[in-house]
Order: sequence, then structure tokens, then C-alpha cells
Amino acid sequence: MGMMAEMLLLQTMTQHELLDRLESELREVLEIVRSQIGELPLPALQNRPEKGRWNALESLAHLNVFLEMYLPRLERAIHLSKARRWTPVEHLQYNWIGRKINRIADIGNFKAHKTPKRYDTFDRYLGKEAVKTFLINTERLLRNLQAAREVDLNRAKIPWGPSGFFKPTLGNTLEWMVIHGKRHVLQAVNAVHAVSKPVAETLAG
Repeated sequence: MGMMAEMLLLQTMTQHELLDRLESELREVLEIVRSQIGELPLPALQNRPEKGRWNALESLAHLNVFLEMYLPRLERAIHLSKARRWTPVEHLQYNWIGRKINRIADIGNFKAHKTPKRYDTFDRYLGKEAVKTFLINTERLLRNLQAAREVDLNRAKIPWGPSGFFKPTLGNTLEWMVIHGKRHVLQAVNAVHAVSKPVAETLAG
């Protein structure tokens, strides 16, 4: 897709369409983790696909770091938006930081990006609780997606990273949470050699 076509697509997507898509994709992620990862024995989850690459547990633990950072921020933004009566508008908007983070996380972007140390879960001791925590966190994210239907996704902003200096919109951040999750769940499934063509195609959308 060319730059102009991509921009047109982003400009014409409605908030309702975005939240429908994100909810559907997040439910698919939950089902894949439950069926393809959650029932596997610990050695399979600790399997490293190649030297220096994350195993399944490390991939999910990486997502947990972000979920635990951003879920309280999402909930606060939604709560404040309701209190201020920022009701939904029709069209979704992207600010520059929102556009940037979503392009980087997109599952079709194969460019390697170095993970900052604070988010790197490589070689940590992890048990199956990382899977359980991911499922709990992702169910919480799903509830946030549903709650976000009542507010303006453009007006509410989410502090980004440790400093919170940059602020993508609530809609941009929710989209990033889901596509970033899809990216690393596919990585986890590949790491345990349980990936099949239907699973890969489902995640790739």
C-alpha cells in the first residue's frame, strides 16, 4: 500500500470500525494463546528458536511489561473522558506519534528494532505464570476496548513511555496495544514450533 493510500485509509476509518476490528483481533489472540501455547509443557515454552532469540515465555513476558504499564493509563484516560463527557465522534484521527508507533509494530513490518533494556525479557527466569498473567492482562485490555466505545478516541491522550512526554491518542494507543500483541504472540507460537498456516494467517490478518 502506498503512502497516500495508507493515509486515506487512516483518515476514513471510523472509531466504531476500529474498535470492532481490535476486539475481534484481540479475541483471536486470546484463543490462540489458550489453544496453542497455554496447554504446552514448560520445556516447550522455554524452547529457544535460535541463539539470541526470545522463547515463548519471554515473548509473552515482554507483552506483560507493556500491558502493566499502559493498562492503568488507558483506564484513567477512559474514566476522565467519561467524566468530561467526551462522547464518541465518527472518524478516527492519527497524530504523528500514533502513526509512527503503529507502523513500527505492524506485523507486516519486518525491519528489526532493538528492544530497550527495560522492556527486554531475554534470559529471565520465567515459568508458566507468564502465560496466565498475559491472559489476565489481555482480558483486562479487552474490557478497556469495550469501555472505550463510550468516549472520544481522538481527544483522550495516553502518556507514552516512562517519561510520558509524547502522547498518542487513546485510539492510536489501543490499536498499538493490539497489533504489538499480535506481533509477539506470533513470535511465541513460532518459538514453540506449533505454528500452522491457519494460525499464521489469522494473526497476520
